[in-house]
Amino acid sequence: MTETPSTHNPISDERGLLLLMLDNQRTAFRNAMSGLTEEQARSVPSASEMSLASLLKHVIDGEEAMTSRITGAPRDAGDDPVAAWMAAWNVTEDETVDVLLARFDDAQRATEAAVAAETDLNRDVDLPADVAQWMASGVVFTVRYMLLHQIEELARHAGHADIIRQSVDGARADTLAGGGSWS
Repeated sequence: MTETPSTHNPISDERGLLLLMLDNQRTAFRNAMSGLTEEQARSVPSASEMSLASLLKHVIDGEEAMTSRITGAPRDAGDDPVAAWMAAWNVTEDETVDVLLARFDDAQRATEAAVAAETDLNRDVDLPADVAQWMASGVVFTVRYMLLHQIEELARHAGHADIIRQSVDGARADTLAGGGSWS
């Protein structure tokens, strides 16, 4: 009996699997953004206050925060982490879709580098009390937990992105190729 060749690369370890799952959710976001104009990406087509652009900016901020915590290189969030979190939802005029997608790529590369450099997925990650208060209580914040939490966040928000996209033009993120051009 002959084996049919696989159409995907085998995942050889847990790190690869975690990065693949993160990338799958990033692809869902890219698909939801595919082919939209700047105006469409910034539109708020439902009762929610979210646009696709603001949602994308938020998930980028979350991934950057996770990676900085894993690497121990905290970002400057100012004196008020809640205000910094809220600001991550506000898309400025210069934050075009192309700019945000480039930042998304940068966040992905930084995460991949941090995971590749990490010697122990069970290593505890120090979370400041003002951040830990928003996380599940009683959880040990390991590198693995942080990655799984980021997958959870990306998956949740990829679902939001799909709904917003359907509200914009009826297209579904799962059927979009993700290669549309930006107007």
